[in-house]
Amino acid sequence: MKNRVVKLIFFFISFSFSQGNMNAIGLGKFYSNQGVYNAMDGVNTLAPSILKNVNFSNPSTWHNLKFTYLSLSYSADQTSFENFSLVNAYSGLSNALWVIPIKSKYSIGLSISPYINQKVSLVEQDTVAFIAFEDTLQISRSFKRSGGLLSLSMGSSYQLNQKVSLGIMANVLFGSSRQSESVKFSSTNIIQTTRSRYNGLISNFFLSMKLRNEITLYSSFKKTLKPVENAQLDKHLFDDANSNGFHDWSSPYFDFPFPDSVISYSEYRISDVHNPAGLQFGISKILNKKWSVAFEWSSEIDNSKELKNIDFPLNNWIYETNSFKTSFSRFANPTSLNIFDKISIRSGLQFSSYTLGNSKKVIQEYGCSIGSGYKFKSVGNQIDLNFCFGYRDYPMSSSRELYQQLQMSVSLADIWFIKRRQK
Repeated sequence: MKNRVVKLIFFFISFSFSQGNMNAIGLGKFYSNQGVYNAMDGVNTLAPSILKNVNFSNPSTWHNLKFTYLSLSYSADQTSFENFSLVNAYSGLSNALWVIPIKSKYSIGLSISPYINQKVSLVEQDTVAFIAFEDTLQISRSFKRSGGLLSLSMGSSYQLNQKVSLGIMANVLFGSSRQSESVKFSSTNIIQTTRSRYNGLISNFFLSMKLRNEITLYSSFKKTLKPVENAQLDKHLFDDANSNGFHDWSSPYFDFPFPDSVISYSEYRISDVHNPAGLQFGISKILNKKWSVAFEWSSEIDNSKELKNIDFPLNNWIYETNSFKTSFSRFANPTSLNIFDKISIRSGLQFSSYTLGNSKKVIQEYGCSIGSGYKFKSVGNQIDLNFCFGYRDYPMSSSRELYQQLQMSVSLADIWFIKRRQK
């Protein structure tokens, strides 16, 4: 019976609003589970991508940059379902990064990017009817949530020697969301809203080690310094007489009770709603001066203790994530007079599995990424375009979820900062 209810809820997501199922699981959809971080790196998060010894997602490689870089990425994402024509699409800034190398030995960087998308809408399609006081009443329910979390990241690197480099990154998580649950009695909506504020701090430590024959090993370790905390404020129930979804006095009808007739509840805090810890390893091999092949593996566990105490659209959350990636890249040469030498190419395959915390069932994801970039100017300015696509199989749904992501980035290298610093 419980499985039938879960499948029915997934049916509501697919048919009513065509949103990704990931949005309704736990705190929402992690942006790391949708495509790539930025167009320059492709599927890689540790191994080189934009240059033969640089990955913008790996701070331990930043000091290898010759110039200061400002990089902006914009992505368009789409989610659909294999057996249905409905499509959910959205777009926005996916990453902004500023990196400053210092004397080819140190570096500092600052970035901001979306972390979790909490937007989801559910509407119960089955209406319950009953007779009371010689009148037929119909009841239907709906659930809406919007908002999300951002990640403000500060990173740095230090080269110990010619073979070993270290990196560190601190991610400050913050954001807010608004949740609304309503029960509709015939033409009357009874609504309760909840507002949440989030904050937390996560750290990442990176290591790069050069071996023989152009082989490099990479690793990273994720540790939560301050688990994400949820400051939640529950609003009073009200009769939404004017059907605008807000507790107000808008004419021609007035909500009951009036907003100034009730006393607000006290805000309460739920600590430890997101507490990730993980390991990641990678290895890359430079085949010649232009080509590289890389493999990466990662595992992450959410050790949250209070996540289960939050109301979710679906009574489940992602407890463990395992991922394997392989990539093949061709690096560009900005100093070459041949236009084709200034073009970089990257492609990759990815497999991920997500273990749900409540049911212990596994979501499987298969993805493919292909991208290209063009370098211009002697400092190495670059424009990149990346296309990522794949599908997810859910144990609680027979419909396969398809996703696509088209991402464009512009990376500007500048020498003025270095010259000014040398003065």
